[in-house]
Amino acid sequence: MAIKLKEAGTESIAILEKSDDVGGTWLDNAYPNSGCDVPSFLYSYSFAPRLNWSQKYARQPEILQYFRDVADQFDIRKLICFRQTVTEARFDESTRLWKVRTREGQEWTARFLVSAVGQLNRPQIPGIPNAGKFRGVAWHSARWNKNVDLTGKRVAIIGNGASTIQFIPEVASKAARLTLFQRTPSWIHPLYNYHYPRWATWMFENLPLAAALHRLWIFLACEWRIIAFRRGSLANRIYRWWLIRQMKARLPDELHETMIPKYEPGCKRILLSSDYLETVQQRHVEVVSEPEIEFCETGIKTKDRQIDLDVVIYGTGFQATDFLQSIQVTGLRGVSLAEAWKQRPQTLLGMMTPDFPNLFLLYGPNTNLGHNSIIYMVEGQVNYLIQCFRYMQKNGHGEVEVRTDAVRRYDEELQKALGESVWAGDCGSWYKKADGIIPNNWFGPAFSYRRRLKHPDFGSYLFRPGNVSKQPG
Repeated sequence: MAIKLKEAGTESIAILEKSDDVGGTWLDNAYPNSGCDVPSFLYSYSFAPRLNWSQKYARQPEILQYFRDVADQFDIRKLICFRQTVTEARFDESTRLWKVRTREGQEWTARFLVSAVGQLNRPQIPGIPNAGKFRGVAWHSARWNKNVDLTGKRVAIIGNGASTIQFIPEVASKAARLTLFQRTPSWIHPLYNYHYPRWATWMFENLPLAAALHRLWIFLACEWRIIAFRRGSLANRIYRWWLIRQMKARLPDELHETMIPKYEPGCKRILLSSDYLETVQQRHVEVVSEPEIEFCETGIKTKDRQIDLDVVIYGTGFQATDFLQSIQVTGLRGVSLAEAWKQRPQTLLGMMTPDFPNLFLLYGPNTNLGHNSIIYMVEGQVNYLIQCFRYMQKNGHGEVEVRTDAVRRYDEELQKALGESVWAGDCGSWYKKADGIIPNNWFGPAFSYRRRLKHPDFGSYLFRPGNVSKQPG
């Protein structure tokens, strides 16, 4: 967003960042073998490609370094106010400006406010009874404790999501005993990772068309998978048959019931791993599917036994469905965003919501993907907002608010399509809330979302006059 604003001629930009460096989730998630399940050539900016990725699915240090390099390449660090945790954003109706406050006591005033806080940044710790009694060491995977040596320890991992399947092999290689507590099993798709040979890297660096075609090939390979994300579809049934065969071939018979899901593939996030199923078969590793557990001083109790532990690691994901709940956002007439979205977030294209003028959301509600790169989505959102800013500047508008009727029409279409998706199936996931509402995911191909963003429908907005040419951003 900052890069494209600079290119558009905007000079007054402030980025408020809670951490002490750039990188977002890749700065926080530094657990062993952390990495992205989207190929790196696609999980990068189209306008700032890296041509020498070491492998198809890069690990966290390489991804983090990429984002640091982009910040330096476009001279963005000077715009960032580090160690500033936003706690409140209020639209002042007397000045028609946003007032933003941080936990550190600082205040900013801006004409436009853009939320780019993401969906996977606040660790989710389940409310397991008596957690405070445990005398061992416990941490969440996104806050990895590097000071604890796991060698010879009795370790429990709670949760079997995308983070767990990455760090569990290394934990298992050190622990004397490892217990994995899973609520429900996950579908495991082979990772198929590989290192790029020198000749391929040479081609990418010296023949730009080769790198562009490789990125396009990866995009199309990811994009077609959306056909399997429809409930009861032939593609989903075929994919389920294939996954079952793959998993059974890698598991002994006695683990089939424990490790192979009963729900449709895609209902929960499909996990990519080539060593997770092999890890849980090791003699010192046990998978426990007890629905009711509680802590005690020395470990965890199940219904019929006690498991003594030295370390507990939460691989329980993030508070993904509660958008912007850590920030008190107040719009027109004192309307709170938390109250406005109490039932579910209602937006236009996941970027604007009524009663909150000049507030824009990147990676907002229903813009997440289960099959492709979120960076592709966000680039489209940024280009859309830049077009809105240019339109406002050209026509002398200082304020924009999305129309309620436009949001209602879009929400009706969205909910109908989501109800037909595999995410509405009979499973719990971070894609949806306890009441079954799916606030996270876009329902179709990523390309179809980008196509909607190409030409903004300015009739969906209410514009008010004002000078935006030199207004603070």
